Amino acid sequence: MGFIFRQPVPRAPSIVCWRAPSPSWFKLNTDGSSLGNPALAGVAGIIRNSAGHVHLAYQIALGTGTSVLAELTTVWRGLELALTHGLAPLVVELLLADVQHVFREANGAADHLAKEAASLQLTQVFHHDDITGVLSGILCLDKRGVPHLRRG
Repeated sequence: MGFIFRQPVPRAPSIVCWRAPSPSWFKLNTDGSSLGNPALAGVAGIIRNSAGHVHLAYQIALGTGTSVLAELTTVWRGLELALTHGLAPLVVELLLADVQHVFREANGAADHLAKEAASLQLTQVFHHDDITGVLSGILCLDKRGVPHLRRG
């Protein structure tokens, strides 16, 4: 019996960055993180307007879960919060589904919060005045359109 092993084809690096939604729209960026599969998991999301202003951010610890569970949970929670706070019309960017794809490097703020929620087992909702530290820096770079290198 013969086996054929295929080496993954390396992809060329590309430049990606967060893009603001159209005027009068909001954008929900989400990310789910599982520190194994299954393992400790967390989710996060950030809702910003067309100027890049943060209206709401959240992170939720899920306990033990898979990456698929984390990705689906974060979209559900983000949509629920957007509806509750009247943040519409809304564009959704996530890593798992084909709603509107965004590379992890251009989704750094939600990725940061999801990893933090998973590793520290945190559940929090942030408003724009609550955002500080590393998250504030990532959001500032996004707002200015600073590109990121995505490795193949």
